Amino acid sequence: MTDLLKIQFKRLNQLKLVYLYAAVMAAYILSNGISFMKEGAEEARGYYVGGMFVSDCICCYIDIVGPLFLALICAVLISSERTAGMFKQPLLTGISKMELIMAKTMSVITVAFACFLFTILFSAVVGCFFWGNEVFENASECLLRFLLLALPHITISLFWVFLSLYMNLPGMLCASLIILLINNLFSQFFGKYVWAVDFMYYFYAFSGYNGMGLDKGVMMAGVIVNGITGFLLLWLIGRRMKYMVL
Repeated sequence: MTDLLKIQFKRLNQLKLVYLYAAVMAAYILSNGISFMKEGAEEARGYYVGGMFVSDCICCYIDIVGPLFLALICAVLISSERTAGMFKQPLLTGISKMELIMAKTMSVITVAFACFLFTILFSAVVGCFFWGNEVFENASECLLRFLLLALPHITISLFWVFLSLYMNLPGMLCASLIILLINNLFSQFFGKYVWAVDFMYYFYAFSGYNGMGLDKGVMMAGVIVNGITGFLLLWLIGRRMKYMVL
């Protein structure tokens, strides 16, 4: 398994996708901080200045950039290789299809956490540069939200892996973008209807998007929904690999 993971990370390193993400996200966070410093901006978006700056950057990350980037990773690591017949290659060396897909899944989850952590740390650095220690005023609340956000990160990684087992690269990218745009609409405006079935809703609920509150009921519901969905997706991935015709 370790060797398989190394192969996946080596492929990602060759494609430079993670570096591209880091550069784009760093540019966005920096420009976001600069925009807050302009005259009048602090009054207009005062809630996100200083102690909530990191949360604002995370809200932008979970809105579409982060999930869409993970879909791209799955499209490259799984969809394109499955379409090209690359899943056949490891089978000749005694590695099962299940071992291969688990290695790819673990690499996607690792990338998800790496990108999420980079966004947090870089936004904190930029926040310190503009507002000093003020950026840590709400550190305890932000930390709790970030820990909770780990759950939908894992679940959406599994969801993209499952979807990529059925689609080619262009189809995967188109489908993921449509899903995210529709889910964005439902999560923001119809949360009271989808909270019990939509794990992606908790990207918004846990991050405090548009001032959404965080209470014990929300946290418990998020853990249950993501837990059930995650186990279901693992079962579906295993079933798909078992009956996949290569």
